[in-house]
Amino acid sequence: MKEKKNTFLDAAVILFFLTFVNKLLGFVKSMTIASIYGATIQTDAYYVAEGLMQNVLISISEALAVSFLPIYISIREKDKEDSKGFTSRTMTDVFILAIFVSVVLYISAPILFRVLFPAYTLEKSQLAVSYFRIMVWGMCFYMSNQLLQSLLNAEKNYGFSSLAAMMNNVILTAIVLLFGHKFGLTAMAVAVPVSYVVQYIFLQIRSKKYGCVTLKYGLRDSRITRLCIQTLPIFWGNAFSELNQLVDKSLLSGMEEGTVTAVSYAGVLYQFASNMIGIPMTTIIYTELAESFAAGKIKEGMEKMEKGIHISLFFCIPITIFIIMTADLIVSIAFGRGAFGEYAVALTAQGLRCYVLYLTAFCVNTLLFRACYSLGDTAMPMKIGMGTVGLNIVLSITLSKYLGLSGVVLATAISNIATCFFALYIFNRKKQAINFCYFIVPIIKIGLATMIATGICEVWLQSKLVSNKILVFSIAVILEFGSFIILTIIGKEEIAMEGVRLVRDRWRKRD
Repeated sequence: MKEKKNTFLDAAVILFFLTFVNKLLGFVKSMTIASIYGATIQTDAYYVAEGLMQNVLISISEALAVSFLPIYISIREKDKEDSKGFTSRTMTDVFILAIFVSVVLYISAPILFRVLFPAYTLEKSQLAVSYFRIMVWGMCFYMSNQLLQSLLNAEKNYGFSSLAAMMNNVILTAIVLLFGHKFGLTAMAVAVPVSYVVQYIFLQIRSKKYGCVTLKYGLRDSRITRLCIQTLPIFWGNAFSELNQLVDKSLLSGMEEGTVTAVSYAGVLYQFASNMIGIPMTTIIYTELAESFAAGKIKEGMEKMEKGIHISLFFCIPITIFIIMTADLIVSIAFGRGAFGEYAVALTAQGLRCYVLYLTAFCVNTLLFRACYSLGDTAMPMKIGMGTVGLNIVLSITLSKYLGLSGVVLATAISNIATCFFALYIFNRKKQAINFCYFIVPIIKIGLATMIATGICEVWLQSKLVSNKILVFSIAVILEFGSFIILTIIGKEEIAMEGVRLVRDRWRKRD
């Protein structure tokens, strides 16, 4: 059991490191794009087009990938060769579906943009449509990539998703640097499907022994019907969630120039923090939950989920406070150069502060929904998602009138936080009992350590002893999180002590 626990921790550490590197590359990409293109009508049109494509892709792809993993594991445990046939049939069907959806979206793009973004002028709408029609041809490969990543996660090859995402960031950055000045944002639009194709080749080579696109096994399989049935509630749940973003972009598109771009860059920064925690947690724990629940080990599965929530609290609470405190500095360092001026920095920082408010809620929601999927219930997350969308739409329309950009993003934060509390309550009553008392002491220890560490960091920021922004931020990070880690170790916080044991064990192995 101890060996299994160490393997889990090792996988989490490796995936955390790969995610960190990938997000740094993502920062370089975003910094390059911001420096070359700034925040203009053209960038607004591009990010609206990219956002719409992502809304469609994520809704379908994530639903299929999430549903696929537990079904694949249950088949693999009985017959590995049968699981390969099932995987190949699923991938072939997904590829055919993606081609059909791509054609439909390509044809209907002008109508979609007129309906979803009525505030756009004809020129701006046509520009967005042109970008969208280029990017949409990467859909076939994006959907296949999501399925391949889920397959490799089921086989506990966790690192390849991060490696594939790194390739995406490198390709996009290289194409923008080489062709961005000459061809404008069209170069970046073309880079999107190109990067998806490269990722697909990389992932398919690694996962070929588990399955690939082929007609060798035929198309018909009753288990694919089961997969589709389980996918539908997740799809609608994701679709409602993505609708939040469409509502936000529709409202933002009617505001001042550069607002959509500023919120998009704020989202990039927020995703850096959320994915650093969320990707390792959900990737590894979802596989572990699926295995435990498939084997009927409900108690073991719930212990894993509670530990996942504990880890989320440990990282999310100090990160949230730190980002709120240093948002202007972060945005200025990341994007404040070239065509990205002071006003764009201020707008983006404004959005970032609101986004990060629901970082903890996001991670907890993700774990709860994954636990539901592992238990075979895909309907409950969908119903909760519908409630989130309804609340977000009402709050977005209301708050945007008084707070502008902040009101739109704040509405998303409030609706997600409300969803978190409601999801915890429903899961505890309808699914499995959650030991809420387990979290009382950790929250107190984490909260006190965060308050003291933030005080130390704030003294440094207010001292203004150094003028270089990067140096100021680097020292602030060291003071905030260095103090936090030391204080949690002194307080013998469980996650901090497990980290100490992991480092000690690795050090002993070196000797």
